[in-house]
Amino acid sequence: MWGGLFRHPLPVGIDVGSRTVSIVQAAPARRGLRWRVVGATQVPTPAGSVHEGQVVDVKLLGEAIRQALREAGIKARTAALAVPAQYGFLRRVTFPKMPLKELRATIDLQPERYIPLAREGSIYDVNILPGETADGQIAAVVGAAPRHIVADLMAACRFAHLKAQRIDLEPLALNRALIAAGLAGRNSSFAVVDLGASAAKISLFEGELPLVTRVVDMPHSEVEGNFFAGVGTEDLFLDIRRSLEFALNQSDARPSRVFIGGGAGGDEFLLISLTGYLRSFLSGRLATDFQVEPLQAPDLGINQSQMLAFGLSLLPEMLT
Repeated sequence: MWGGLFRHPLPVGIDVGSRTVSIVQAAPARRGLRWRVVGATQVPTPAGSVHEGQVVDVKLLGEAIRQALREAGIKARTAALAVPAQYGFLRRVTFPKMPLKELRATIDLQPERYIPLAREGSIYDVNILPGETADGQIAAVVGAAPRHIVADLMAACRFAHLKAQRIDLEPLALNRALIAAGLAGRNSSFAVVDLGASAAKISLFEGELPLVTRVVDMPHSEVEGNFFAGVGTEDLFLDIRRSLEFALNQSDARPSRVFIGGGAGGDEFLLISLTGYLRSFLSGRLATDFQVEPLQAPDLGINQSQMLAFGLSLLPEMLT
């Protein structure tokens, strides 16, 4: 996950969606902005290679990624990919003060106590948060994903002639993208609504710490090639509203900014409509100066559907 990272070279970030594959390669900027995008491309996901976020044909997907890199002129040996939010797991836990090695051993003894996916076979990592709690304990974030999903992503990398340097979790990569782009600060509260082709992910952050993450299914309608065509939009908006209400009720954090992003199946009207809907709903819940805005970094040349790939291309320790 986010631990055990290599320092060089920077990986290429690859966001594998059900409808598109977004690829971004970033590098530290020498002046002005901290980061610059040295390569970016987006291609249709090969038919039959991905279903509802899961890779079902690793060879077909891997060969498509390799071709996309070649056509875009992006040279890379390593890659970072993300486990779809609907299959990943994040949890904040507290423990008596101990070194990271002992903490890992403690979780290994009873993984099912901390990770619901443990019995079905999962891969996990843990990150100790800075500071201590009021009673002298340490806080940590445990991240986990099904082993077979991680294995399929790594296999697709091999067919693309890439080494999987990191398999990340979507909320963590999006958080990293926002901080790196200067859209959010390490000490601020903000929310992200990421509309994918198969699922919408709603996350509430306190700086770099994910407080709550929820996932709702996206409506499906294949009408004249339009993925949504307005079908199920009201139910989707209500589900997103309920998820935000749940997140706000679970935490004292009150976000000053709500970002809306994701490819959304190419439905720009859906993104605009949701922005207006959430502004109306949140007007009575948040401070008067809150903002609902697109999850994008135009100064870096990154659009809404490429932000996850941008976050994946960054090494977490390089943001410190």
